[in-house]
Amino acid sequence: MEFLESAAQRHAGTFVFAGAEKHTGAPLRLFYFGSGNHLAWVRDTAFASCEVESRRLRIPAWQVRRELARAAGGADLVVADLPWPWDRMLRGRGFVEVPAWINQRFALPAAWPDVFLRLRRSARGEDLRAIRKNGLTCRLVRDDTAIRHFYEEMYVPHLKRRFGEAAYIEPEWKIRYCVEQGTLMEILRGDEVVAAQVLWGSRGSLHFLWAGTAGREFGSETRGVFPALYYYGIVHAFENGFDEADYCGSRPVLGDGIFQIKRRWGAAVFDGWTRDTLFIRPRTLTGPALEFLVQNPLIERKAGGLAGKVLLPGAAGPGDVERILQVYASDGIREIAIHSLAAPSAAGLEAASRAPGVKIVDLSRERDAAAAYCGG
Repeated sequence: MEFLESAAQRHAGTFVFAGAEKHTGAPLRLFYFGSGNHLAWVRDTAFASCEVESRRLRIPAWQVRRELARAAGGADLVVADLPWPWDRMLRGRGFVEVPAWINQRFALPAAWPDVFLRLRRSARGEDLRAIRKNGLTCRLVRDDTAIRHFYEEMYVPHLKRRFGEAAYIEPEWKIRYCVEQGTLMEILRGDEVVAAQVLWGSRGSLHFLWAGTAGREFGSETRGVFPALYYYGIVHAFENGFDEADYCGSRPVLGDGIFQIKRRWGAAVFDGWTRDTLFIRPRTLTGPALEFLVQNPLIERKAGGLAGKVLLPGAAGPGDVERILQVYASDGIREIAIHSLAAPSAAGLEAASRAPGVKIVDLSRERDAAAAYCGG
């Protein structure tokens, strides 16, 4: 049914955004063609502030190639946001192909001590210390008052604080139904509920569906709250005989905070979470387009599965290889390509040759570095 609905989206729109690039404030111009499903996320990831220069609606989706060719020269960055089957029109045509969402799941070992061995050191150490230090505990609830409090005081405000206009908020009836079929796990500091999440089991998986926090997202009073959601969720999954903890969807950016915390808690990365694909192409690897790609190391679709794409504005060295492996390497990402805009050092190339699942792409040798970045 989902794919039938996707195929029925026969029209798209174009938007030209102009504004301040999110990290440098430099002027950035972005051309967007697509369904609109991920327009707000693309815009908010690229810009600190922006305006819509122009827009056109109800353009046949099959005209995507013509529209992108027409816009290519006037934009620093081109993004197409296409559902299946229209995504096939751009595959292999010089774009970075990125799933709009990826899935992160943690396969649970049979023995509890082995669960800890699968977690990242930061989760076993720093995160668990924060949970203990702040005295965080959990309880399972399903009553109407708890559901309404979660939805109105945690879930909706949390999404609005984190995603702004890009937030997709589920209706309350859907949250209520999933809690009634599963459970609502509350995280407590003393008697105060500081966070909660909806847990729902299906076919051997415990799905961590929706979460929210009470009050501020950051600060000393919130330390340990997000780790507690994962720790106690894993405990619940293990004690109830589930095969895996499904952390559900994350955005396809290796440095994204949500992606990183799920990675800390043992998650492997999978494709297939969404029917939508983002196609990204910079006009040149300079200025604000370069900064956007440096700040957002992407997870892309390749012939053999998912791969990481990291862009360095300077010369890749052994320290970069070590850092990227330590921070980004994940089960399910078969390779991380480090694109070096300057000639990589000999030591960097040697380090990459010894590191499993890492390669360095020397863009300094390319006539068109932007095209090589998209294709490499």
